[in-house]
Amino acid sequence: MKKIILASLFAASGIYADVQLNKPLPHITLASNQGGYVNGKPWDSSMLKGKTTMLMYVDPDEKGKGEAFKPTIEMLEKKMNFKKFQILVILNLKATWKPSALIKKLTKGKLSDYPKRIYVFDNDTVLVNKWGLKNDAYNTLVIDTQMKPIYSHTGTWKEGEITKIYHLIQNHAK
Repeated sequence: MKKIILASLFAASGIYADVQLNKPLPHITLASNQGGYVNGKPWDSSMLKGKTTMLMYVDPDEKGKGEAFKPTIEMLEKKMNFKKFQILVILNLKATWKPSALIKKLTKGKLSDYPKRIYVFDNDTVLVNKWGLKNDAYNTLVIDTQMKPIYSHTGTWKEGEITKIYHLIQNHAK
């Protein structure tokens, strides 16, 4: 009951993409020209099952909108059990004017600085088209163990929202 009440409160407070909350996300595979992991291997959304996931789907031009959230992400990396929780950053490369090769190189450099984060490239706005995420934006989802989004936010963070999402993650990733 507590989780339902918390989810309702968060649903009323966020700015949303067209993601449908509490319904399983459609299956997606990013491979070859569509994208994939930093190492070039295909990414499959089934990897979301079994763990609470904080997913950030980011236009590289909009990454500054996540700066206010950075201390919370770092706190989650220190405190959370990564057997039950994961942080997934998917870069929307089609949304930026910056060269993809440069973004990929910079992202590879982040792997040693942020080893608990999983980085994926979406070269063709697949998640925009199939999941209803906003293009040219900074999207954040919290996804439960059954691949159901329980929180969706797009854009700049409002006061208090970061604390709410932190508590939501803590309650779901026990």
